[in-house]
Amino acid sequence: MSSLSAKKKKLREEYRRRRDAFYGQLDMATRGLAFRRPPTPLAELIERSECVALYSAIGSEAPTERLADYLAEIGKTVAFPVCTADAPLEFRKVDNLDLLEAGFRDIAEPGEDCPSVSPDLIIAPMLAFDRSMQRLGQGGGHYDRTFERYPDALRIGLAWSVQETEDIPAEKHDKPLHMIVTESEIIQTVELTS
Repeated sequence: MSSLSAKKKKLREEYRRRRDAFYGQLDMATRGLAFRRPPTPLAELIERSECVALYSAIGSEAPTERLADYLAEIGKTVAFPVCTADAPLEFRKVDNLDLLEAGFRDIAEPGEDCPSVSPDLIIAPMLAFDRSMQRLGQGGGHYDRTFERYPDALRIGLAWSVQETEDIPAEKHDKPLHMIVTESEIIQTVELTS
């Protein structure tokens, strides 16, 4: 294992523990309210998008269920990923969260009846992030390949504030995010122009 891989592995373990501990101390009301409505900068990006891809949150990941409800309310096409081993994620339109079923690693994903779509804004989960907009995922490379497949889609990370670290070691294939949204802050590089 290279030193970079070893460093990423250590970061993953540390920030998974941090995220779990933080989430574990939140009361149910706070969990339910977090990420319920997008902050204004993200709402403006969503307004300009036709199709928004979310993820099915597992464990202590920042939740997306309320955000899915919001997107449906404002008439956006909502998509969730289907994961296949070493391929980019495939996004499928989901009109109702009841259409999600257990998929790769028991993560909820759209069934075969849901049509494939191309998102223009992708909201991604992560274990850690830094101020240079790098994200650290689970290590499978699914979102790296997906960002490569959809180069024009805006890349938005959703995380808890405790997931911020000083420096994520980046490799050539790693694509920085355009915006990171936590429960307490927005970090962005994308310019909002009328």
